[in-house]
Amino acid sequence: MIPFVAVVSLRNQESRTFRLWIPLFLMWLLLVPLGILLSPFIFIGFLACGVNPFRGVAVLWQILTALADTKLEVEHRSAGLSFHIL
Repeated sequence: MIPFVAVVSLRNQESRTFRLWIPLFLMWLLLVPLGILLSPFIFIGFLACGVNPFRGVAVLWQILTALADTKLEVEHRSAGLSFHIL
């Protein structure tokens, strides 16, 4: 399943944390019409590169679904950043 929410946490030197929930499902709703409009060009691009278009779309879908439960943390002595895709 594609991810629907991303959580970004920022921590400063005083250990104060600011969390921001980003609803990705709104982004998906905006990208679906764009993907439908661009699908003929994507199909032609796959054919021009010698890639089976159905296999290419399947691989792109697998990459999107693999983003779920991705967690990225960056720590520094004065600040920290955490990015978690749910």
